[in-house]
Amino acid sequence: MEELNVNYLKDSSNRRFYSLPDDYNDSCKTINETTLESTTLINEIYSNISSRSASFDGPFGWRPVTYCDYAASGQSLNFIEDYLRTHVLPLYGNTHTTITATSRQSTYYRHEAKDIIRKAVNASEHDAIIFAGTGSTSAVSKLIHALNIKLPVVIFVGPFEHHSNLLPWREINAKFCWINDEIVRIKETTNGLVDLHHLEAELKKYYDKEFQLIGSFSAASNITGILTDDKSVSILLHKYGALSFWDYAAAAPYVCIDMNPIMMGQDEGLAYKDAIFISPHKFVGGPDTPGILIAKKKLLQNPIPSEPGGGTIFFVSRSTHRYLKDVEMREEGGTPSIIGAIRAGMAFQLKEAIGHAVIAKRENQICQMTFNAWENIQELHLLGSTSVSRLPIFSFVIRHPQSGLYLHHNFVCALLNDLFGIQTRSGCACAGPYALDLLGINEDLALRFDKLLAENKSLDRTHLRRIGEYSEREVLRPGFIRLTLPFFMPDDDINFVLKAVALVAKNGWKLLPQYSFNPETGEWKHIKRQIFLSRKWLGSISYKTGHFSVKEDCTGDVTIMNSKDLLEESEKLFQTSAVESAKKFTPDQQLIFDADSSDLRWFLLPSEAKQYILGENVSRRKSVFIARSSCNMDLLNQNEENNLAQSSIQNPAQDMNCNVIESTGVSLDGIISSQRQISEYCNLSCPVINENKLALHRDILANAGKCKWHPPPTIIFKPFLKAVSQFNMIQTGDKVLVCISGGKDSLSLLHTLRQYQFYAKNQGIHFEIGAMTVDPKSPLYDPSPLKDYLKALNTPYFYEEQDIVGQAANLEKCTSICSFCSRLKRGRIYACAHRQNYNVIALGQHLDDIAESFLMSAFHNGRLRTMKAHYTDKSSSLRIIRPFVFVREKDLRTFAEQKKLPVIPENCPACFEAPKERHRMKQLLAAQEVQFPKLYRSLRTALLPLMAINLTGVENKILGKGALQNFEALKLEEDDD
Repeated sequence: MEELNVNYLKDSSNRRFYSLPDDYNDSCKTINETTLESTTLINEIYSNISSRSASFDGPFGWRPVTYCDYAASGQSLNFIEDYLRTHVLPLYGNTHTTITATSRQSTYYRHEAKDIIRKAVNASEHDAIIFAGTGSTSAVSKLIHALNIKLPVVIFVGPFEHHSNLLPWREINAKFCWINDEIVRIKETTNGLVDLHHLEAELKKYYDKEFQLIGSFSAASNITGILTDDKSVSILLHKYGALSFWDYAAAAPYVCIDMNPIMMGQDEGLAYKDAIFISPHKFVGGPDTPGILIAKKKLLQNPIPSEPGGGTIFFVSRSTHRYLKDVEMREEGGTPSIIGAIRAGMAFQLKEAIGHAVIAKRENQICQMTFNAWENIQELHLLGSTSVSRLPIFSFVIRHPQSGLYLHHNFVCALLNDLFGIQTRSGCACAGPYALDLLGINEDLALRFDKLLAENKSLDRTHLRRIGEYSEREVLRPGFIRLTLPFFMPDDDINFVLKAVALVAKNGWKLLPQYSFNPETGEWKHIKRQIFLSRKWLGSISYKTGHFSVKEDCTGDVTIMNSKDLLEESEKLFQTSAVESAKKFTPDQQLIFDADSSDLRWFLLPSEAKQYILGENVSRRKSVFIARSSCNMDLLNQNEENNLAQSSIQNPAQDMNCNVIESTGVSLDGIISSQRQISEYCNLSCPVINENKLALHRDILANAGKCKWHPPPTIIFKPFLKAVSQFNMIQTGDKVLVCISGGKDSLSLLHTLRQYQFYAKNQGIHFEIGAMTVDPKSPLYDPSPLKDYLKALNTPYFYEEQDIVGQAANLEKCTSICSFCSRLKRGRIYACAHRQNYNVIALGQHLDDIAESFLMSAFHNGRLRTMKAHYTDKSSSLRIIRPFVFVREKDLRTFAEQKKLPVIPENCPACFEAPKERHRMKQLLAAQEVQFPKLYRSLRTALLPLMAINLTGVENKILGKGALQNFEALKLEEDDD
């Protein structure tokens, strides 16, 4: 009898999961590829693209969407989505069984989709078709796991590789600690193709050695669209015993994919592919589809799936388990993206119906149209060779002839969007090495950029709540603009896009003074439209009536211009750009960059563009790199002379391009009365968000009886005592009402005041404390769990509710929802204090808040102001205190986390569009604190006179517009004495 061992893995077995009828007839039949039929189908595709009816409100008015980013992701097709909604979803079920009608039909749909794909790529019975997570990225990772590589490997990659087909191979060495493994990057020929001679020379170096040779190449570049001769490369790889893997992410929607091509003669049997990676989401009709891995079954040797779990197992006992032998099922663990897989099959079916020859012919026409339209535009530099076969994927940079600098790719992308509604992509297209080649950036220069762009390691990401990983120099990251003109786009739209790009190439720099950039993110926005007003919200969905309803967009009678009108209006905007530039103040953005970053600046600044427009003298500078011409490989090293010594000095840059207005209001959280608001921010385009209860905090408070008071540590209590004493905040007989929002600061203040009661008794000071909360009825901010928490603490607690967000939404005009909310909150707090006989209101602002408020007031309102430590409100006779004005925020966060205080996140929908200005001030101060560790101690001393003001409105008399006259009057009085 076989002895059972714990976790013993038995040999795999097959399982008969389902069976299609013997007379099953594949309905994936290609139509006759006649001109009439193909033209009709292509027109059907374009008219059914989901974005065809889309429009948005930009800085120059409403614009229709013209989508040209197909190299990144395809667009949904209405007829495919209609079929899924009508036929697939009604019988949707999990595919891990075929007993019920829904699961059976879903299984049949999904496996039929595989059959369609199998036929489309000419896969044999020896090839596995595996749906794999998120595009080619998941397919490559799944293949590497399934290969179960034992020998050291040498990987040969092409010059075009996407990060998905490069980084996983680089990580093999780190995982297995092989000493001799290597990645060989094959060069380009002079016309930009894969150099087969170089490939063969490298293969010979490792042939007949103890290495597993693997070639992994892109069928087409996702930057230039240049095609690779997959058959010739595969033949060469197989001649030297290497495996032939192919990344079809960029090429699959447009070219013939042949897993097993038939070759005659001496190369017979060598042109096959060992594996293919596909990203169906790039197909038209393919969004939200899983990646696809097609590989020879014999290569998938790992008996353990990459994702062990449901659907991968044959049998599990108490001590043993056995995985399935069928690799397609073994490598598709868990509930798959069933609808996505079916959609992928339909996208392939559509492509096959059109025919590869028709697509290739049309794409060649589009390429020639593009080359002819752009060839005489000296400002526009098209990347990649124009003399070889390529897809209509075009990447380019635009140079300003007078300065020799480029226009920033994000600015060009924003301009095409704002002026014409054309959706493009900017950056490096996730193919870093090839992008560096095309831009003429050698490795030394690339490493300088890397060091300059890296985030300062000294920054506390947790404390600062940093979402993105970036430095204050992100705007210096090199890149280009990319657009795709798919085969189904009609000539009229193609010509519109080509003319729009030409206009921007020649005149786009003239609008630079009307735009500002964020050096921390590299984003460029029009100075009058920093906010995306056309944003759609899930929060516009409502179920209040017992039905699903969506708040209609208040677009009114919007007129959408056609392409001809858009081109004419843009020409007028360029013609009047000089007048517009003269009207506006443009800060000198050169001040943002220190010596190191200034040396690497390659793009024209708005301030420099304004100087050129006004005919002023501008000092010329040399671009740190020069983009490579389509066939010239020598330019790759021309920038060696520009490489300057690197420096580790980091000087935080400030965003000089903030366009702000003032709105009057006093915030509950102590934001100064002249509150900075972003232009056009509070137009109430952001709706009420659907209610979402904070289940986590309800769980925490389920055992409310266990809640107890926590004494604060010395690092909090000592500066607290200093502030209370120095500003005489609490006196005998006071009744202190603590304003609790549920945040770490207010909760910490409650516990600290409780501890202070015991301390104050020894000083002969007796006072009472209570707490109150104002619930503004914002659906993503639910402070109701505080009721149980305060009850458990046995503290008087008052819970005020008012639908402030709803009231704001019903106002005809609201310049600032934040100020409106603050005023109403303040009124409820004061009313509660008077009603319950409290004479002191305690707020939880800390030293960080004091410093940030000071900077915001100085930067945006031109006032020397900040929050007061202790003052009397003249209108209500209430005293307002902030006992934490000497306490650091990071110490309060540590206390709240260690004591597990029930912190409730406050997510106001009015703040979703962009990071708060207060957060930007926090980032700025944090960067300075890295260099000056005693920064906050110095700021505390400097701001002490402002904090000490004890009456509202006093600072206006002392430091306001009439301050000079007041000082002169004071001087005269002294002279008289």
